[in-house]
Amino acid sequence: MSFCNFSKENTNSGKLLIDNLFVSNYLPELNEEAVKVYLYGLYLCQNSSLDFDVYKMASNLNLTTEQIIDNFKYLEEYGLVLIVSNNPFTVNFIPVNDSGAKYKRYKPEKYEDLSKALQVIISERMISTSEYSEYFNLLESTPLKPEAFLMIVKYCTDLKGGDISYKYILAVTKDFVSRNITTEELVDKELSNYNALTKEIGELFRTLKISRKQEVEDIQFYKKWSQKYSFEHEIILFAAKQSKIKNLKTLDKIFDELYASKCFTESDVNNFLKTKQEKVDVAIDVCKALGIYVEVYETVINNYVSPWLSMGYDHKTLVFIANYCFKSNRRTLEQMNVTINNLMKLGYITLESIVNYINEFNATDKFIYKILEYLGITRKPNGWDRENVKIWRRDWNFSDEVILEASKRAAGTTNPIPYMNAILSNWKSKGAYTLEEVAKINPPTAKTNTNNGAKHFENERNYTNEELDKLLQQVDDIKELYDKI
Repeated sequence: MSFCNFSKENTNSGKLLIDNLFVSNYLPELNEEAVKVYLYGLYLCQNSSLDFDVYKMASNLNLTTEQIIDNFKYLEEYGLVLIVSNNPFTVNFIPVNDSGAKYKRYKPEKYEDLSKALQVIISERMISTSEYSEYFNLLESTPLKPEAFLMIVKYCTDLKGGDISYKYILAVTKDFVSRNITTEELVDKELSNYNALTKEIGELFRTLKISRKQEVEDIQFYKKWSQKYSFEHEIILFAAKQSKIKNLKTLDKIFDELYASKCFTESDVNNFLKTKQEKVDVAIDVCKALGIYVEVYETVINNYVSPWLSMGYDHKTLVFIANYCFKSNRRTLEQMNVTINNLMKLGYITLESIVNYINEFNATDKFIYKILEYLGITRKPNGWDRENVKIWRRDWNFSDEVILEASKRAAGTTNPIPYMNAILSNWKSKGAYTLEEVAKINPPTAKTNTNNGAKHFENERNYTNEELDKLLQQVDDIKELYDKI
């Protein structure tokens, strides 16, 4: 009979293969020799009829008997096996734990002195078994020395009191371990540095009107600013006071920005914070004008306000544009951004230039309403209308009175605006740009053709298809027709 057997629970479960939980939860943690012993023992459990003992196992694995026994003791600490007898040496394999935990089982005497010392330090509450397990597992899985751990716990309780949360102790301890501060000497040096900063942090707390006790995180923030970033104590106090921030976590973001911007003097810090506050003010006022509620303005500033200000738009102008967007039913930051980019392309940056542009736009629409009234059309002006007016005015050099005259003559036709466009084109081709010149070539009494015939006017020349084809064969490329205007 084999000296390795399944426990009663494992036998009932009917598991004969390697449990997936062993592979996922324990295999990464165990040393190679222990894994070899465990797998071979598992094999013996599946073949319990074999006459096998610890000595034969040692021989087959090329290990000593002591090594086999030591590895089973090691596996017992992880709760994978249970040594039920030392003479003869007998082991039961236990079902793999499904909790996901990888804690070892601890001999009570191993940490007996540490347990007593911890309870003395954490004097205002009882330490639970699970809390002890958390501490012991940390000690087992890291190079942290028990004496160094006690120093860290003592420091934490001095800061937070005797009823301190074990999660806080673990967080601080893990931070020390992550920075390879694991011995008494290194912890003492670090804590001495912390104590040296107590006065400076006290001044910072008074500046920020913080009444709570100092914590390890506060010291780490201050060390970062003063040692890593090389900010002087006076500058740290100045920045804290000017920023009007009430917690160190938010203040830390300010110092990150100050360091990135290379602002180390009072003047640099003051200008930076002033500009930052101006951006916040712009973001608040713009969102208010658009009717948008925003809880945190940082994204608004980074994505919109800062780019707008870098284009040259100022606070007052941006609020004006926001009000315009709200009234135009473009009430999102993205829609306002599109509006600003269009204004930028048109060259309108200052408030005066934008006001003049809008006034001109409104005047153009008012003029278009008059044209549409003469044409007998009842609708609002659109982009096509505005483009036509721009061409008639700017490119063809017609005055408003001549354009209105053309609209009067196009009234009643099937397609009045295209017909009006043809009238103006005819006048342009004949050099008629005033009412007097128009009257000479096309008197107002002349009847226009409204049935889409070949002629628009009575005195318009009629071209044959042959004549038009001949013209196209003779003409060179007209560059203006291809270039983007």
